[in-house]
Amino acid sequence: MPTGSGPGAPATTPTRRDVDVPRRRPRGGDPRRGGPGTVSIVRLGWGILAHDVRDRLELPRTRRTLTPRVAALALALGAACGPAEGSDASASAGSTSSTGSTATATSITGATSITTATTATTTTTTDASGSESEGSSGDVDKYDLGDDVPLPGCDSVDILFVIDNSASMGTYQAALADAFPGFVDAMFANLPKGVDLHVGVTTTDFFCSGCNCPDSTVGCQSGADLETIEMYYQKPTDGDDGVNGSQGRLFEHGGKVFFETNTDADPTPLKNWFTATAKAAGEDGCSFEMPVAAASYMAHPANDATNGGFLRDEDSVLLIVLLTDEPDKSPEPLTAYRQFLLDAKAGCGGDECILVAGLVPPCIVDINQKLWQFMTAFGEAPIYGDIKDTKKYSEVVGAALASTLQDTCDNIPQG
Repeated sequence: MPTGSGPGAPATTPTRRDVDVPRRRPRGGDPRRGGPGTVSIVRLGWGILAHDVRDRLELPRTRRTLTPRVAALALALGAACGPAEGSDASASAGSTSSTGSTATATSITGATSITTATTATTTTTTDASGSESEGSSGDVDKYDLGDDVPLPGCDSVDILFVIDNSASMGTYQAALADAFPGFVDAMFANLPKGVDLHVGVTTTDFFCSGCNCPDSTVGCQSGADLETIEMYYQKPTDGDDGVNGSQGRLFEHGGKVFFETNTDADPTPLKNWFTATAKAAGEDGCSFEMPVAAASYMAHPANDATNGGFLRDEDSVLLIVLLTDEPDKSPEPLTAYRQFLLDAKAGCGGDECILVAGLVPPCIVDINQKLWQFMTAFGEAPIYGDIKDTKKYSEVVGAALASTLQDTCDNIPQG
């Protein structure tokens, strides 16, 4: 059985070139019909994007109960600034109505064209005398609230880069390292001050360093049978293979298994550490690349001795960024891998707190390969691009991803 033919076997894709993909679950109206909360992804020359892969996978959907940032701030302001003593609260409050309009927030052109729809809200308020006033809400950088009034949004962000370390990956690792500083700048600009950041790297290797793994790719799948693949798949639950960054363990470089900072700090040390770490991942890994297993076993208790402290749960977003030039060969069912991550993020809200992006081979989308199934198995539509188009890395790992990260951070369930 070819790898990836388990859960979510290749499915026929739509014939449209423009497909509306729900960015998050509906909060009134169907986002597939262009309502609020829609991401329109136009893929030029990449084949066609499936409408919603999770429908075909029959993966469970959890009910989203997010509180939008503006609504939460309104509640916080209401609690902090209640009616004056002795006043008529109902008369003071009056009535409020809101209307929404859609504005384009982010657009990427090239191999991947991504347009993110956001909603601006105009509020009309009627006071006790019957007079009306209007206001428009948007992104607000600062709120004059007391220190005891909690703001919505995440407290921390954990970013995992899963880097293919098989032969031929050196050029792509260097291109990712070159694009990373721009992503850091955009991320620091988008996220609120004081958000705690963890950045770590793991590799796609699950066997041994420098091994000659007999793999070939046919039709965007491994040419090896499942029995052969499993010979080169040593799970961390079966023992530590002793290789730095293997089996979902974080890659240690410069004396750190992950880099810790926050959005108040100077980003330069983070940029320098990651640039060196991405290149140090090397090209000695097995050619049975297993990015899905690597991303998932990062969160497994079997790797706690190395990875402990990296992944936070409540009020924390997990961003997974994949870099690989081959389809995934992880042999276990996708549902098992997905569950490792959902278990680790249960306190935050499961897939609502997980965001996936990737620089990957385009063929994984066309045939709904296991790597693509993984990328679309969580709460947000993935941002992705062609790994071979190194000039466009900054468009994928850049402002658009930082903006989506900010949006996810703003809207995670509050603990």
